[in-house]
Amino acid sequence: MPDFKDFAEEYAAAWSTQDIDAILSFFTKDCVYEDMALGAVNTGKQQLGAFLRATFAAIPDFRIELKAILSSGDRAASEWIMSGTQTGAFPGIPATGKRFSVRGASMMELYQGKIRRNADYWSLATLLQQVGVLPDSPAVP
Repeated sequence: MPDFKDFAEEYAAAWSTQDIDAILSFFTKDCVYEDMALGAVNTGKQQLGAFLRATFAAIPDFRIELKAILSSGDRAASEWIMSGTQTGAFPGIPATGKRFSVRGASMMELYQGKIRRNADYWSLATLLQQVGVLPDSPAVP
């Protein structure tokens, strides 16, 4: 892959415009996409597309802001902030109408210029606190 920075920026832009076809174009046909916080494993573009549709239906102003990008050979990683307003049921909780902003990271395995395997790591507890489902964490003395 010639320049992973451009690839990562275009990928994040597709997420931020909720362009499902564009997002799917970054993946191999037999991709595996894991959302570790949600315990979701999506195998293949059809399952990943369904996951994306559910995500964007619940969070229509979903955004990804890249903070760091790393790559070496067929491995890549990015740190990001995802944000949006939870206007639909997600993840399995009723809509709250509240905004969230959560830091996370993606670990990727690349194959022939596409993402073969992706694992996203972020804090579900932080998202649930920000949308008002969980109480805030007590301050640590």
